[in-house]
Amino acid sequence: MRAICRPCILNPRSARASALLVVLWVVAFLSFLVVTGMMVTSQEMESLASRKLASRARHLAEMGLAVAAHPRVESGQSILTSKLSELESYEARKTSEEGRLNLNAFLTEERRGVLEQLFQGWGLQPAEAQTLVNAMMDWVDADDLPRLNSAEKAQYLEAGFPGRPTNRPFRSLDEVELVAGMETLAAHKPDWRESFTLWGRGRLDINAASAELLAVVTGLPSGAVEMIVRHRAGPDGIAYTNDDTPFKDIDDFLELLGLSGDEDERRNITDWVTVEGHIKRVESVGRIGDYSRGIVVVVKDNGTKPEMLEWREFVIK
Repeated sequence: MRAICRPCILNPRSARASALLVVLWVVAFLSFLVVTGMMVTSQEMESLASRKLASRARHLAEMGLAVAAHPRVESGQSILTSKLSELESYEARKTSEEGRLNLNAFLTEERRGVLEQLFQGWGLQPAEAQTLVNAMMDWVDADDLPRLNSAEKAQYLEAGFPGRPTNRPFRSLDEVELVAGMETLAAHKPDWRESFTLWGRGRLDINAASAELLAVVTGLPSGAVEMIVRHRAGPDGIAYTNDDTPFKDIDDFLELLGLSGDEDERRNITDWVTVEGHIKRVESVGRIGDYSRGIVVVVKDNGTKPEMLEWREFVIK
């Protein structure tokens, strides 16, 4: 008969102790599940609340956009800004997209100097600016011959980027980021996009352009550029308000500069600037508490039915 060893027999006290340990473990595990479930539920509720606030901010931005899109609403009118409650508001701005440089239009031998000067003003060395403009021109031209220190299909392929360049004009500013050397420019000027567009006839709208762009395109001294900006801002000195005094035509612009009788100067400058761009830009920001959402719409004014060219949404942090 097989002998039964004593250690194999559990006494009642040991059994009770083991059962108690199992119960305590189960209780602890269930408590963990409850706490975890509560945390997940709390996070989901917070996420749902955030999504609702973000959606409402976007809706407010759309309200501002709808107001600004009305053909009778002009830039600077008070109706473009509205505070619906202590927490909710929208602010829309209606301006000319041609107050930015049409990058494709400036990628020519005649106009490339403007880009080089602009890039140098942003911190690039002259050689870096020249190389970057070369790379941009190689991206849009039809051949595969690289300019000095630039890149074409073979160089991009060697770097691990097949399919570049496109050998056609840029179709988006996202595409511009893919050009060799753009990372250097972005490091110096993170908001470089604010100076460029891909729409318009290639002439800078002097009623909407920044002082920086006015200076590099026209070659005017800083004092003259400041005078232009002050003039169009009106008596209150604040742009996009009711008292703005935009230039009505190029002669009005030249008269302010004391160049109204100079026909050569007039012909020169009309190749580079305009006072009435046909591509409009509407930017609207909706806010609810700490949440903000923005929408930018670019529209071509055809004289009858406007044509929407671009719709972009953004988050303000």
